[in-house]
Amino acid sequence: MSRQQASDGPPAGMPGTRRPATAGPGAPPGPPGYALRLAVSLQAVISAGDGLVLVALASRVYEGSQAWAVAAVFLAVTIPITALAPLAGLLLDRLPPRPVLITAAAVQAVTALALTQVSGIGPVLVLAAGIGVGAAVLQPGLGAIVPRLVGPASQPGRVGLTRANSYIQAATWGGFTAGPLLAGVLTAAGGTALALVGTAVIYALGAAGLVVLPLAPPRPAAGPAGAGREGFASQLSAGLRFLRADADAGLLVLVVGAMVVFANMAVVAEVAFAESVLQAGPTGYSLLVAAWTAGMLAGTLAGGRLPEHRLAVTTLAGTVAMGAGIALAGTAAHLWEAAAAYATGGLANGMEVVATRSFLNHRAPEQVAGRVFAVYSGVLFGGSSAGMAVAGGLLSSLNPRQVLVVAGVGGLAAGAVGWLVYARRHRPGRPSGAPPASPPPPPPR
Repeated sequence: MSRQQASDGPPAGMPGTRRPATAGPGAPPGPPGYALRLAVSLQAVISAGDGLVLVALASRVYEGSQAWAVAAVFLAVTIPITALAPLAGLLLDRLPPRPVLITAAAVQAVTALALTQVSGIGPVLVLAAGIGVGAAVLQPGLGAIVPRLVGPASQPGRVGLTRANSYIQAATWGGFTAGPLLAGVLTAAGGTALALVGTAVIYALGAAGLVVLPLAPPRPAAGPAGAGREGFASQLSAGLRFLRADADAGLLVLVVGAMVVFANMAVVAEVAFAESVLQAGPTGYSLLVAAWTAGMLAGTLAGGRLPEHRLAVTTLAGTVAMGAGIALAGTAAHLWEAAAAYATGGLANGMEVVATRSFLNHRAPEQVAGRVFAVYSGVLFGGSSAGMAVAGGLLSSLNPRQVLVVAGVGGLAAGAVGWLVYARRHRPGRPSGAPPASPPPPPPR
């Protein structure tokens, strides 16, 4: 991830992709065997902190009976992740990764403690943005370092890159599920202040773990020197330029971003759908969320078995299946039918996430990987905010069932269009070798 290397273009020898590590005296040593296990544990811890802090902040602002502030606090956390994506990516690529990630986790820990000392919507929103600033670095950073957690392909006993992403994403969802439960316990025991103290402790544990997390050394730059001669704006946009030049990677990020918009439209509508349309109450809503989450957890583990040449098609098929699952849930007459459709959509979602992240790990050169993952994270969180805003507007004129169907059909259409574009690029008869639709990014200026 963090490579102080010269070129923003891909390594020589294979345009737009990583050059595989080979055995030999020049091959970099791999990380110790416990590196991935520690990273998975840290991902679970940090994700638990994310889930805990969102619930604690929502409860803290809602205590003042200002319901609008709940949406505002979520935006205060998520907007920096999108807005700071270019800068966060540049930091991850130009500085050593571990100090950057440690600093981000420490910022979140200190911010959580500071939140216990303030009251009023304004100060809480300002400090909540500090949580988002840390997440703007941690979210892409923890994804970009995965290749340095598994080491070179020649390392004995090495866990594959896709399998590593599978474990890490399973830990992400496990932690994010445990966080809100912990928030409920801590808030009941000592109010939101205790929950925020718990958040600070969790982020501090994450920072401490990152201090001892071993990473394989970065590979030497394999391109012409020139990063130092690039303008600041050019360096900031290197991740976006790479995704525009590598058409397959860019297509996947675009399709997934569209799917995130539609999926988060469903997130808003499913509350009223379960409680009012299906007449299942809060228990029914909880069951829908649990069905999606359980399916996603199974999908992340199943996705670890994917071969590299199936990653792109799995991402596209996953988006189609996610849209179908949401649309079918919208047509359900009974709760069990909606839950079954959601479990199927969650399964597809889990496989899609593993496939997309692994594809980007394989394709993005180390010297630009931080910025590529920062763009990816920015698209995800920006799409999430946009989807929720759109759903809020639609629910004023459509009922929750209709919004679910619209969201599902929209996601299905986005995946189908992406599939057709990808199939056209890779139709039989194309010349062998590097994909012609994915030329190398332009050389540094």
